[in-house]
Amino acid sequence: MSETNATSTEAKVKFCDKSSDGNIVSFKFGNGAELTLDVSTLDQEIQTNLMIHGALQKIGDSYAGAAGDYDFAITAAKKVIDNLLAGEWKSAREGGGESKPRVTELAEAVARIKGMELAQAVEVISGLSDDQRKALRAKDKVKSVIAQIRYEKASKKAAESNDDLDI
Repeated sequence: MSETNATSTEAKVKFCDKSSDGNIVSFKFGNGAELTLDVSTLDQEIQTNLMIHGALQKIGDSYAGAAGDYDFAITAAKKVIDNLLAGEWKSAREGGGESKPRVTELAEAVARIKGMELAQAVEVISGLSDDQRKALRAKDKVKSVIAQIRYEKASKKAAESNDDLDI
């Protein structure tokens, strides 16, 4: 008689669920442990350091998938800064869904197909919902151009590589 793997049918437990409620930040680990911190109880200098770290992280996250594309990175960072200055914490593209590197590819594909500047395509893509981006990504022409973009990047990386094939 064989044993079955019980974990294959069980839902995977998230390692750590992070949340906030007012000034309280909470960390609920998959093993049941929980940590909380009331950030308002911290020294003012530490609160300022956390604020600066958060700004650097949030703006930096916006261009994490730029893969060396300065135009995309600058446009994405500027959009986050503009949103923050306007009092908006979340942009239209935040809140789950597709990863940022794929949005970069999607924006580049749209720019090529439509003959527009990359910054304009980034603006268009960032205004779409996850479902709209997924539908756009599913189109054959977009799939083909994304494949071409990936081929070009891989070819460039291979040309710059000093890897020898020892066969």
